[in-house]
Amino acid sequence: MEKITLTVQKREATGRKMRKEAGVKIPAVMYGAGIAAQNLWIDSVVFGRIFAQAGTSSVVSVEVEGEKKSVNVLIYDVQHEAVSNRFSHVDLYVLNMKEEVETKVPLVFVGIAPAVKELGGTLVKTIDEIEVRALPGDLPHEIEINLENLKTFEDNISIADIIVGDKVKIMLDPEVIIASVAEPRSEEELEALNTVVDADVSKIEGVADKVVTEEKKEKK
Repeated sequence: MEKITLTVQKREATGRKMRKEAGVKIPAVMYGAGIAAQNLWIDSVVFGRIFAQAGTSSVVSVEVEGEKKSVNVLIYDVQHEAVSNRFSHVDLYVLNMKEEVETKVPLVFVGIAPAVKELGGTLVKTIDEIEVRALPGDLPHEIEINLENLKTFEDNISIADIIVGDKVKIMLDPEVIIASVAEPRSEEELEALNTVVDADVSKIEGVADKVVTEEKKEKK
């Protein structure tokens, strides 16, 4: 994977002053191996592009304006504004490239499960990322899960089926199921389910009618 570089600015503003200046810039803090914590500004457009490329599992080379030496980091935490969903704060964790780190790596599901395409089943995915431990330079950006191995309803893909090499350790139980295919419901099951739903709806409507009737009585 090509080197990912992010240029940032030093930030003096904090608290209310920081919020006034935020907008096209994202407040950030950088901390970790061998450095004192630094408050930074990151261009929001640039960061959006970098984050889409690096995620939380690829090493990013950070260059602080005015400083000669760059540092290697992981994007450790990203916060968003509740309404706009824009980036509101970023944590950058400085790495020692000779020490292992733990981080979460996204799973990318590829292919089509024959049990879905040919047997009409429903794909069930239980997790979409896994925690791994490795040297920063050995961290995978993503891990592909081949759904074409799900040929029957008895098949499943577990952590034990993932091959990442001996430089990466997966921090989950090997028996944890990642994906499987559920059988389609029979006509009897669907009919029974519809009966339950209809009964629940009738109960709700009955309660609603009772409430309305009591409110009318109270008004009289």
